[in-house]
Amino acid sequence: MSTVDDTRRAAVLRGLQRVGAVAKAFLQNKKGLAGTLLLGGIIVMSVAAPLLAPYDPMKYGVGGVLESPSAAHLFGTDDLGRDVLSRFLYGGRISLLVGVTSGVVATLVATLIGIPAGYYRGRIGRWITTAIDMSLVFPPFILVVVFAAYAGSSIWNIILILSLLSWPIPARTIKAKTLSVRENDFVESTMALGASDVTIMKDEILPNVLPIVFANGILQMVYTILMEAAIGFLGLGDTSRISWGTMLYFAQKQAALSSGAWWWMILPGFGIVVAAFGFILVGSALDEVLNPRLQRRTWGDD
Repeated sequence: MSTVDDTRRAAVLRGLQRVGAVAKAFLQNKKGLAGTLLLGGIIVMSVAAPLLAPYDPMKYGVGGVLESPSAAHLFGTDDLGRDVLSRFLYGGRISLLVGVTSGVVATLVATLIGIPAGYYRGRIGRWITTAIDMSLVFPPFILVVVFAAYAGSSIWNIILILSLLSWPIPARTIKAKTLSVRENDFVESTMALGASDVTIMKDEILPNVLPIVFANGILQMVYTILMEAAIGFLGLGDTSRISWGTMLYFAQKQAALSSGAWWWMILPGFGIVVAAFGFILVGSALDEVLNPRLQRRTWGDD
């Protein structure tokens, strides 16, 4: 029993050391550090919105109608006299919630489908691959708009719709990586020892495709944040809740730019761009840290 416990402790210790090494390499990566700072700033502002927002974001008439930026309202007011900065801070909560949750769920679905598609040969592999290819035929943005219009515009409906329609592209990428890993000798050796397919996929395939999974997960978050913004901009989101997309929708509906109220559209658009850029930097850094080929290329240059 003590030998087994010692082995488990050693395995846990090695795992913690590996995580620590990856975290250190990630923070030493300039893109990873920059992306972390950008996303950290947005997350802190959104979470601390009740403390940072100078006004109630839903309260009418805290300032004049379409009041330009001033000391009282740093980013002006909207057509109902609501403070734009306060609405921006609260809007980040919904945009990040929808984007991150949908991206994580879509990546999990893609992993659960992509690994078996690349691992199994014969009829099962062809069936799963055909299902992925058929899902890629349908234009995701149009389907998202249609489902959002008919299924309802609640936050959880939007998350569900984006999760179910965003997985095919990462699933295909994960499948391609799985095909490559499956041909390695250590996988063939595990098969020869009589291990089950589930065990092989969990213990041998998954650890070797995790870099692809993480990188695709970050890209999915970027994709779903942009999709949520597009849905909100078209007025198909939950307009009773503040998000950066719905802020753009109301600004566009009231012709903010033609009215000269440029500040009403600039701030939520800037938030969307910065969040997407931050996720892209983090994804690129993770790819460099977790991908052995990129590690050798990057660290060798140093």
